[in-house]
Amino acid sequence: MLQSENASSADNQQETCQQAGILRDYTSNTIDFSSELIELIAMLYTDGGLSRHGVDSWRIYFANSSLTAIRLFVDRMSTIFKIASERIQVKKRYRIHYLARVTSKEIGRYLADTFGTFRTLKFDNGDYPPAQLPIDKIIENNLTGIFLRVVFSMDGGVKFYAGKEKNGKRSLRKNVSLACHHPVLRKQYCYLLQHLGINVANIERDNVIRIQGENEVRTFAEKVGFIKGIKVTHHSRYWVGKEKNEVLKLMLESYDNPSYFLEMLSGNDIVRTA
Repeated sequence: MLQSENASSADNQQETCQQAGILRDYTSNTIDFSSELIELIAMLYTDGGLSRHGVDSWRIYFANSSLTAIRLFVDRMSTIFKIASERIQVKKRYRIHYLARVTSKEIGRYLADTFGTFRTLKFDNGDYPPAQLPIDKIIENNLTGIFLRVVFSMDGGVKFYAGKEKNGKRSLRKNVSLACHHPVLRKQYCYLLQHLGINVANIERDNVIRIQGENEVRTFAEKVGFIKGIKVTHHSRYWVGKEKNEVLKLMLESYDNPSYFLEMLSGNDIVRTA
């Protein structure tokens, strides 16, 4: 894992750039709209971002509790922009989170010029930033499933637990959900899911997209799914530590054998992935 950044000064940055073969002047046709790029973009829209650093430079960053996700970010940054991976600083913070970041005028300028803002949270005045997904490019290059796989791996999960009905009986609750506060992005995520043939519900009051029903969940598993190695976080009492794909597989099995899973989960009022 990377632990140091050797690009804090202009001299070191220039030397590193020369050694790694970094393009000093990016143009719109120097970076292919590849699966690697769309994975990086998905990470920036979810748990990452782009911010000004000083007068002319930018900081590209990504925070996550999963080392698998952090390593994916480092790999995609170094692969796409041909930078030495040692330039990307990785720190552990808050005991359970990691932060990966790199400072670059050229990379930041390319990302800002090509994709605009990655900020999804409200401004102090209550307005949302003008974030927009590159929907046409994603669909045109047949990258919808890859893009959504990263998005759901970071901000989504499988809700699979036993809940009480009004009559006191228990039943299985199961759906795939994605948390997104930005109303425009939430609608665009829905559009991309529908493009794959997956019917979704945009729950505006909860800032959540929900995929429910056996056919829809099976289609999601086949065409999207989660990144291998991404695990359930501490938000789940029952499934924590298990891979999200594994929980998704178990939920699919429950459609054929609901009584078994109902008995297994009956002692847990709220067990979910996030």
